[in-house]
Amino acid sequence: MKIIHILEDDYNIRELIQMLLETQGYKVEVFANINEFWKMENENVPDLFLLDYMLPDGNGLEVCKNLKSTDETRDVPVILMSAHPNLLNMEGADALLPKPFDVDELVQLISSHI
Repeated sequence: MKIIHILEDDYNIRELIQMLLETQGYKVEVFANINEFWKMENENVPDLFLLDYMLPDGNGLEVCKNLKSTDETRDVPVILMSAHPNLLNMEGADALLPKPFDVDELVQLISSHI
């Protein structure tokens, strides 16, 4: 079973994505903030990271850069989600998903990166 870690501060979006991906057969772990995210156990490296850009304690792009600079997670795909219209350059991320997004688009984007 493929594992996805989601970092999203909005409860409703986080729950929607988790429920959607679990119905698609993924194991999903969710985190509401960066501090909670970094406390995760590194022994279970996921198959994909889905990160929100705007977070209460930082931003997903910095998390992405950190993940891409670590040997254990360097090759794990990172998809950044953002409602910010000017974020065209997401250097380091494997894909960008603009908010609001279509759930079918989300599922297709994730399946194309796993």
